[in-house]
Amino acid sequence: MTTINNEIKHTEAQQLNAYLDTLAYRERVEFVTSVVSRAGVRRQTFMNWKAMACRIPERAKEIIEHEAGELIFHKSLPLVNSI
Repeated sequence: MTTINNEIKHTEAQQLNAYLDTLAYRERVEFVTSVVSRAGVRRQTFMNWKAMACRIPERAKEIIEHEAGELIFHKSLPLVNSI
């Protein structure tokens, strides 16, 4: 189970970082500020999501995508092999 969670948080962070890389510095600052305000979290929490330290809650993903105005988190999750 830990491996699956690690894969998911890495995938989510990569998708978030790919979007953030499309923004200019000032746009990124404004985007992060807006997301943390709407999600009710600290900037450090957002940075933890960005740095693959923890999974991004579903509600936060909705807020991130709403603020971005586009789909960021593709639903391609790792496959689980049952033995």
